[in-house]
Amino acid sequence: MAPGRIWEAEQRRTRVLRRTISFRELARDNGNMLPELESERLLLRPRSLGDIDAIAGMNTDPAVMKHIAAIDDPAMSPEAVAARSFSHVERGLGYWSVFAKAKPVEFLGYVGLIPDGDAAEDVQLSYRFTVASWGQGYAREAAARLLRHGFEALALSAIAITTHPLNLASLRLAERLGFSPAPMDPTILIGYPAVIATRFRLTRETWRGLNPPAA
Repeated sequence: MAPGRIWEAEQRRTRVLRRTISFRELARDNGNMLPELESERLLLRPRSLGDIDAIAGMNTDPAVMKHIAAIDDPAMSPEAVAARSFSHVERGLGYWSVFAKAKPVEFLGYVGLIPDGDAAEDVQLSYRFTVASWGQGYAREAAARLLRHGFEALALSAIAITTHPLNLASLRLAERLGFSPAPMDPTILIGYPAVIATRFRLTRETWRGLNPPAA
């Protein structure tokens, strides 16, 4: 390898190492700020650096990414996933990796509560699951558990969903969780090629009406 190429390769390795160290420090400092959650069949664990490869692998599956982004989108790379994974945990927001209680080491996907714009009170529900886990109700169960955490523990006033207008599974999930259609914003795009995203919103009052406290 020519000296110039050797230098460039070393510089790339150095940059990756620095990013990895910073991600580890961020995860170490903030990793215990989100609680572990569970539902009837599932364990929701705060995302760790050990989950990044599984998430990035899911992001290369054309079936998973059909209505989200191109599989070679830099925003879906391991480095990009790691960079945004722990950015808002001091607010109680972030991502939870989902595992079945029956197979607690098998990654099924993730759910998250993440910022939905510039206002601190604006939060959206995020979710993505492996193809192998589809059709078993895991997304609905995990999302329902995280909504309860958002409305009860975090006292959020409302939660949004942003999805592709042709993602029928996601549209059905939003409806089953009690979300109502929200105005579309032409600046919020999704998919490849990009289209204007479909938006939903669920208020805490509506959620409480659908999920009354146990007697």
